[in-house]
Amino acid sequence: LAVAAMASPSSGRMAGNSVNQALKPSQWLSPQQLEGIGAVDDLTLERLENMSLEKGAELLQQVYHLSQINHDIEPTYVPSNVQVYVPKPNGDKIVAPLNEMTQLLKQEQNFGQDEVTIIVTGLPKNCETVNKANRKLVQAYMQRYNLKEQQEQGQKYNKDSSEDNNRQRTSSEEDYSEQAKNAKTQTGDIIVIDLGSKLPNYNSIAMLDTEAIGCIFGKWIVKMTNELQLPHETIHLIGQNIGAHVAGAAANEFTRLTGHKLRRVTGLDPSSIVAKGR
Repeated sequence: LAVAAMASPSSGRMAGNSVNQALKPSQWLSPQQLEGIGAVDDLTLERLENMSLEKGAELLQQVYHLSQINHDIEPTYVPSNVQVYVPKPNGDKIVAPLNEMTQLLKQEQNFGQDEVTIIVTGLPKNCETVNKANRKLVQAYMQRYNLKEQQEQGQKYNKDSSEDNNRQRTSSEEDYSEQAKNAKTQTGDIIVIDLGSKLPNYNSIAMLDTEAIGCIFGKWIVKMTNELQLPHETIHLIGQNIGAHVAGAAANEFTRLTGHKLRRVTGLDPSSIVAKGR
């Protein structure tokens, strides 16, 4: 911290993770900036949401930079009993802890016949902006997997309108119908591993052991594919923010245990890793 306080303030992204790169003079902090950062425990989502995007990003950059000055911040947080839910087209959900979900999925008829998309959330749920983003992500896949079924059932959202039979089709409905015709898959299932519900604050995100929790998820995916007899080629794993790193670790663990690769792994807005193992 004394070294960090010696030089003039500036901003910008770090070019790498080594100590030499992290200590570029242009990225050191002034004593005034250092005092203004405060304790990490005080860095709440509410505080960040009330700041401008520029100020919030600058604050996170400063905290991240300080964490890289000495690379001995070991990740220590490995959450247990992470909740998993499987949304259904009728609005219901199957909800259970990770270690109980496979047994419940065995009871679901036709589960996994086509694609299976597994989403690992990575942002705290005590924030409405995050909840809205998560809902939209799940809804997008629900719509994709039910396009043809919804086309056959008609536009159910307007079924109560007395003008339905006579009204002219709108351009959006025609686009929707065309999308249904060209859908690559007719059905699919979604599994949400809600890691974000175990990340109540910035400290829990910063200290998350992404490798350890990723290995847990990877072992669970192996167990699920074996017990439900799901081909690995149908599984798409999506990680959000810090969950992107967890998804990568889970996919690597799956490959290590099975010798196979999942069909696809997607990272949505991967975050910088604060705590790292040596």
